[in-house]
Amino acid sequence: MKNKNALLIAGTVALADSAVKGYFDEPPVKNYGFAGNLLDKDPKVVACVSGALTAVMAVALLAAPEKLKLPMALILGGAISNTADRLIRGYVVDYIPMGTLGSGKKKRPKRAYYGNISDFAILAGTVTGLAGYLSSQDVEGTKISAPGSDHVTEDQIL
Repeated sequence: MKNKNALLIAGTVALADSAVKGYFDEPPVKNYGFAGNLLDKDPKVVACVSGALTAVMAVALLAAPEKLKLPMALILGGAISNTADRLIRGYVVDYIPMGTLGSGKKKRPKRAYYGNISDFAILAGTVTGLAGYLSSQDVEGTKISAPGSDHVTEDQIL
């Protein structure tokens, strides 16, 4: 995949999520922190870290090997939209209910979790990128690859 196509995918994810967020006068959930409300009391730090990581992801995407461009484009698109929210609104708009976690007891109260298109794109990019990476790793010290690839297969070694 060419860099311009990867950037087009990232932009499409970011625009799609931003368009949906634009329909809410009052968003269902205002997320001031990272996942799990990490650092939700310090949204300025969250915005700075988010901005820095988004910039690093953009540079990394341009230098990424072919098989990681699509997963990284999905991650970058989600990061762009969520970072833009943080910088413009001070929080991320979450609007997709994703269920509850917790036992309902005092130490683990039930909490509803919400996400957005960007969160799903980041998850999809992470899972597919990790799967692609792991599928190309050594198995018991032997590189296993599809026939016709540049890697030595187990049959060629034996």
